[in-house]
Amino acid sequence: MEPIRSVRNTRVAAAAGLHRTRMRRRRGETLLEGPHLLEAAVAAGIPVSVVFGLPDDPHGPDLAAAGGADWVPVTETVLRHLAPTEHPRGPVAVIRIPRPSPPSRDLLAVAVRDPGNAGTLIRTAAAFELDVAVDAGAVDPWSPKVLRAGAGAHFRVALARSIPASWGRIATVPRGGRAPDTFGEFLDPRRRWAILVGDEAHGLASELVATADVTVSIPMERSVESLNAAVAGSLVAYELRRWRSRAGNPAAGD
Repeated sequence: MEPIRSVRNTRVAAAAGLHRTRMRRRRGETLLEGPHLLEAAVAAGIPVSVVFGLPDDPHGPDLAAAGGADWVPVTETVLRHLAPTEHPRGPVAVIRIPRPSPPSRDLLAVAVRDPGNAGTLIRTAAAFELDVAVDAGAVDPWSPKVLRAGAGAHFRVALARSIPASWGRIATVPRGGRAPDTFGEFLDPRRRWAILVGDEAHGLASELVATADVTVSIPMERSVESLNAAVAGSLVAYELRRWRSRAGNPAAGD
């Protein structure tokens, strides 16, 4: 099959439109890049409609076949147009965005705008057996850049629209909160808990902090103003997972 050479090709243009949040939400689809991400999506049963790649791509045709998708060879120029990275390795696939899922485990509640931080926090949640809720004002969790930073973790967690009303809320703040390694002193193991992680530059909104059940801060040198949002959230998530492992299962029916 002759590769597509024009970025104005109908299928290429339609796929490239998914770089825009508005289009992703309208169509319920997104782009992902790379064989490992595509393999994770296929293994999770995510519908794949089309896979683009260079004619000599060693993975694309087989992954397209495994996902029941069309394989479409393209030139390097077209692949760069489709991919979210500057130097794409391919393949690039169009996948269906899964519907939001109700959480069944403690949560990482992501309120960050940076795609790298958001993807890292989703990856952290998968590592520590947490689910994820993404604030409406945060970066789109299904953007190609967040998917890339998540390294396949999107397909191993429940991505919820919001935190259930009955769940406890733990707000992460730079200073003045309790140390997360003391969770056992103040968290109720009969409840499920959500860790709120704010944007890198501005932190959590004041109303979220005010309505939280508890605030936590990671002890650090006073000369350091704050930690990276993903680092801070990951450290607190690790401590929540350690506490939950010692405290036992959450209350049934929550």
